Amino acid sequence: MSRVASEAAPAGSIDASGSGNEESGPPGARSRFAAWLRRHRVPLLLLLLLGAVAIASVWGRADHDTTALSPANPAPDGAMAAAEILADQGVDVQHHQTMAEAQAALEDNPGATLLFLDPAGFLTGEQRQDLADAAGRVVLVEPSFEQLADFAPQIRSAGLLPEEPDSHRLDAGCSNEDAEAAGAIEAGGKTYRGPVTCFPAPGSEGSDAAGSYAATTGGSAVVLGSADLIANESVAREGNAALAFRTLGSDDTLVWYQAGPFDVPPSEGPADPFSLLPAWVNPLLFWLLLVAGAAAFWRGRRLGPLMEEPMPVIVHAAETAEGRARLYQDSQAVAHAAATLRAAALTRLAAHLRVGPGAGVDAVTRATANASGRSYTETDHLLNQRLPGTGAELVRWAQDLKDLEEEATSS
Repeated sequence: MSRVASEAAPAGSIDASGSGNEESGPPGARSRFAAWLRRHRVPLLLLLLLGAVAIASVWGRADHDTTALSPANPAPDGAMAAAEILADQGVDVQHHQTMAEAQAALEDNPGATLLFLDPAGFLTGEQRQDLADAAGRVVLVEPSFEQLADFAPQIRSAGLLPEEPDSHRLDAGCSNEDAEAAGAIEAGGKTYRGPVTCFPAPGSEGSDAAGSYAATTGGSAVVLGSADLIANESVAREGNAALAFRTLGSDDTLVWYQAGPFDVPPSEGPADPFSLLPAWVNPLLFWLLLVAGAAAFWRGRRLGPLMEEPMPVIVHAAETAEGRARLYQDSQAVAHAAATLRAAALTRLAAHLRVGPGAGVDAVTRATANASGRSYTETDHLLNQRLPGTGAELVRWAQDLKDLEEEATSS
């Protein structure tokens, strides 16, 4: 009994102190926190969702270059495969994304080949001219008119390749060593004309042929008409790889330059749009404002009380037809009136002879000839070939057309 009492004594002492069954924290604080959570649950959920999206975007962001035709981009539209193969062949491939870096690389490697990529047209003509002067040899991919004028003025743009699938395989068609080594390529894109033009487009022959490859006489500038020739997904097709490697790997150093928005030269200040307008625009605008104000004052004056008019106005069909006929007569619209009569006659004949809603003119003509007993030649001449030139001829032709319609519909 004494042991039971000694074991029960601590429990009783704990109950007496009141500290054994008490939860942590005062009840009022817990209830206030729960009420605050209920009031702000929507903003909290939105914040959690925003944080999750931010974490997912940062976590899933690719650590490689995603620019098209970039030598560091392994995606289908990148050009990592071509760059790595060129590097394996001993070519020093230098990838630059600013003009300052590209120009410094060209100055450090005299005679190097410049692969110029600026599809968005970030550079100015002066910047392109500086690069052309520094490069020993330039390779352009789908260049614009301005880029051709600065880098290769002997080469001209000749349009796009047709969309037919057969037109994507092009034979060399020239005596250029690089083109002959490739044999044939498979690419779309643009065509160009130059002193050396290879891989002509289908149907383009002779001295004025347009092709997917063009070069200057000395080979100082080469134009590739399609990005498919160096893109990862298409470089292995046909002779694309041979043409790309021979074109880009002819020198020990290849400066692979992709222009970006950071190369755009800063402007000296915000341009005044009115300074771009001709001198006569300001006086004309003032005169237009004056005329508009006068017209608003003139038309804005009160015209008097509104008058009621019984509506609707009933116009008989015969009056409408007569009015339209007088309009045709006044405007000498014989051809238009004849076309209207012919269309109406064909519509009525098709409905009566039941040739179907999708029947053509020839089917209606044959059905009319069979129903009227006339020959197909006579019926076709009257219905479709006869063209009245004067009002009198129109009246006679309309009467003949009416007789034919009565013969065809009387049976």
